[in-house]
Amino acid sequence: MEGENTTMTLENLLSFSYFHKYFINSSDYGYKGTIQEMRKKEFSRIADVTYLDHIGTTLFPESLLQTFMADLSTHVYGNPHSNNLSSRLTHDTIEYVRYRILQHFNASPEDYSVIFTSGSTAALKLVAEIFPWTPRSSSNAGSYFCYLTDNHTSVVGIRENMKMLYVSTVPVEPEDMLQSESPTTELLNDSTFHLFSYPALSNFSGTKYPLSWIKKIQTGEILPIRAPGKWCVLLDAASFVSTSPLDLAVYQPDFVTISFYKIFGFPTGLGALIVSNCIANFLRKNYFGGGTAAAYLSKEDFFVPKDSISDRFEDGTVPFLDIISLKHAFDTLQKLTGGMENIMNHTHALASYTYSVLSALRYNNGQPVVHIYTGSEVRTIDVQGPIINFNVMDENGGTIGYSQVDKLASLFNIHLRTGCFCNTGACQKHLGISNAEVIRNLQAGHICGDNMDLIDGRPTGSVRISFGFMSTFEDAKAFLTFIVDTFIKKSSQRTVQIMDYEKFPIISLSQSESSEEKGIDSSGKITGSTRVTQSQILSNLSTVERACKCKVRKTMTTNNKAIKLSHIYIYPIKSCAAFQVSRWPVAEQGLLFDRNWMIVNENGVCLSQKQEPRLCLIYPSIDTIKNIMKIQAKGMPSIEIPLDDNLTIQISQNKVCGDRVNTYDCGEEAAHWLFCFLSHKYRLIRQSSSFHRYAGAQRKGPVGASSSSLSLVNEAQYLLINTASIFHLSQQIPFREYTDPADQMTQRFRANLVVDSKIPFQEEEWNELFIDCLHFKTTFGMYLQNSTCSSYPSLLTVGSEVYFTLRDPIEDCSEN
Repeated sequence: MEGENTTMTLENLLSFSYFHKYFINSSDYGYKGTIQEMRKKEFSRIADVTYLDHIGTTLFPESLLQTFMADLSTHVYGNPHSNNLSSRLTHDTIEYVRYRILQHFNASPEDYSVIFTSGSTAALKLVAEIFPWTPRSSSNAGSYFCYLTDNHTSVVGIRENMKMLYVSTVPVEPEDMLQSESPTTELLNDSTFHLFSYPALSNFSGTKYPLSWIKKIQTGEILPIRAPGKWCVLLDAASFVSTSPLDLAVYQPDFVTISFYKIFGFPTGLGALIVSNCIANFLRKNYFGGGTAAAYLSKEDFFVPKDSISDRFEDGTVPFLDIISLKHAFDTLQKLTGGMENIMNHTHALASYTYSVLSALRYNNGQPVVHIYTGSEVRTIDVQGPIINFNVMDENGGTIGYSQVDKLASLFNIHLRTGCFCNTGACQKHLGISNAEVIRNLQAGHICGDNMDLIDGRPTGSVRISFGFMSTFEDAKAFLTFIVDTFIKKSSQRTVQIMDYEKFPIISLSQSESSEEKGIDSSGKITGSTRVTQSQILSNLSTVERACKCKVRKTMTTNNKAIKLSHIYIYPIKSCAAFQVSRWPVAEQGLLFDRNWMIVNENGVCLSQKQEPRLCLIYPSIDTIKNIMKIQAKGMPSIEIPLDDNLTIQISQNKVCGDRVNTYDCGEEAAHWLFCFLSHKYRLIRQSSSFHRYAGAQRKGPVGASSSSLSLVNEAQYLLINTASIFHLSQQIPFREYTDPADQMTQRFRANLVVDSKIPFQEEEWNELFIDCLHFKTTFGMYLQNSTCSSYPSLLTVGSEVYFTLRDPIEDCSEN
């Protein structure tokens, strides 16, 4: 069929028959037809979630826990450092698990030893501490630590140890290694030890680096730098072994680091350093902890380590119950999948299909919908793992921030990963970020792991999806449908081409446009609270009047058509239903009492409607006369919560969007009410009015006069919605009818302020906003924050006219 052109509908392209025809052989996908049964029986908790972060951690099958718990319920396991029967059982079981690990990697106990650690990071750190480094001196260049730039942070971090040890560190680009083959065996006679570390699989792009490098480096056929000595190889295999087999009988690195939760999903916090016995006698141990000593003196410098390599380097009591669970993990994985070879074939088929469709999607002007970051356009199973890293682009070729993609994906119940994935080297290379830009981004407030996805229009990170052993075609289809439905406009017919890497036919896809969604996530991103105390505002509520009149440029406009504030909503309890008002005070943190309370689980974690959908059925309202918040729900008696801060209750801390906030508990009556309605042990807590958190980069830097104080909101003090934009969006959603788009869809976006305009998405061009006496700064089109020109408290009133400026700053705003 090579060279054949076929016109195909989007429905056909996203069909299993197309996937089966072009991307799988009889044994490549589904473990001989058992995948659906596996998902139903072992992963029912996933329900309608599309989980695509398996390189972060895969998910454990339920039968793993069942067999493990049955084991614990049957046997008594004591501390393995004792000699009683229960302790001997633990010791012997741990030794069996060590053997099982080596068996999994086709390694012999004569060749390798297993040292348990808390994870691959701890294993890498251990190598840095015990490797036989030779410090630099005036007469000796000493050891070299070389590492591939496409390495996890935990590998790059070894260089900090090298500074203290006076060992030279050399970063190596992947291209330099690929081009460095030249016989250099004459350099191997020196007794100095050097170490080169690289990942078997890039956790950023999914590139599989050649395992053949291992022997070539050890024998001097290729070297990262020309330095005489004995070259050892540290292979970071944590990501690789989650979906691919590693044969240590064929490829024999000196050190291998792994994390078991990436393979099985359970247990977490357990990894291993697999050490070649050939290098073991050269390793150095400084600190010694419980279980590592054959003998030592407490009053003299005398210590003899145990003979066993594992005993020598495992300080203290190992997490023996977690280690015992690995036996059941290996058994379960083998039973469900038939082994790592099958897992590799299964995940490769899914990733290849998804990559092929994703890379073909185009807007109607021909602009690609995504920019994929990959080490090779040829996605064969030996060079590419089940990872796809990309950024979504707009029609003009600009990048849509990864944070926005993540939030939109959450609306589709899709779980993916964003950022730089603890791999700055690969992130810089693929995104074209210079060293100077990294520093400038840091100065702008961006740090690893935050949601600051665009700076000056350039991406600071990307989006990553990854498949695991229980992933299905339906997961891939759900993700592709999300991309099509969310980002490709429905304005005209167009042609999309797919050219498969394995010379499948070029397929021309004629399709109708998919819907454009310009929404904000349903959890809302708004604000409320104040430095003027809430009790002061309430006591003077009847006398609160407009506090300032602003003089603005004549360029301030409403496009000759009056724009009015049509609705005001506050959300007293975060993620619960709205409370609609016609006139309401504005305080320093936004609308008074907006998101002052939130509901948390037993671990103190804030709940949203994503975790607990029934939160939307809880209706809080504020009664300023009685000075209470009333909470109601269908079939439940109402309860009342005082509005006054209870300063006598002990303050605790909870997290909101990564920020720690001071809160206090609202008591047992509220907790009992929540339990009766939601059937879980939840608590109602309130942010302390004396505590302040700030928006965006201001959270990290010094707080100035222009800093925006937040309540328990996600990002901004207010969310503004334009009814024209809502109506336009409602027309793009097929098979849905809204009798009143403004009312119904506004509730979905959880807006605070709704304005009536005649122009869809006009708000995206606004720079400043003026309603009544209040002056707002706009960010991201729909987010608002109070201007420092405003005085508090002030009032917002439904029906007030709305004025705005377009990038033209105000001249002056002062109180009269």
